[in-house]
Amino acid sequence: MSQAEHDPSNRRDGSPLPSVTHHHHAELWSGLAAREAALVNAVAAGQDHEQPRRALVDFLRGEVFAHLQTEEMVLYNVARGVGAHALVAALELDHKSLLSLVEHIDQAATGLDAALSARALVMLFVLRMEKEETVLIPTLTEAGVDVSILIAGRPEMLGTDQDR
Repeated sequence: MSQAEHDPSNRRDGSPLPSVTHHHHAELWSGLAAREAALVNAVAAGQDHEQPRRALVDFLRGEVFAHLQTEEMVLYNVARGVGAHALVAALELDHKSLLSLVEHIDQAATGLDAALSARALVMLFVLRMEKEETVLIPTLTEAGVDVSILIAGRPEMLGTDQDR
């Protein structure tokens, strides 16, 4: 298989995935990874972990949740409309698991519990992001949906700098 086939910025039809979508996913992942690392590092060093935990939870409940909710509202509803019910059900399970992990991080009795849940959350987020870019968006495209039109003007899906 070619490099382009594995590149999430390319859709199955050969046209590029809107680069802002991929870029915003990368920004979200980077923000999550940095906050997760700060929490893990604080716990590993035996330092107070409350500030890094709070920063992670606040980021999740703010920017990440807004992104996930908009995906569900826009992309998942359209995917159901083109018959991709099983795919949507699988992605919704991921979202429910992400929400549950946020609660685990927020309510963890120990820093270690919070750090372990944070690590799991970041991994699940990366897998979910990959499914969206390599399965969901190509499925919509194959069904004749212009994803660029669906996500246009939605900063929670594109980030605040949409002029890329």
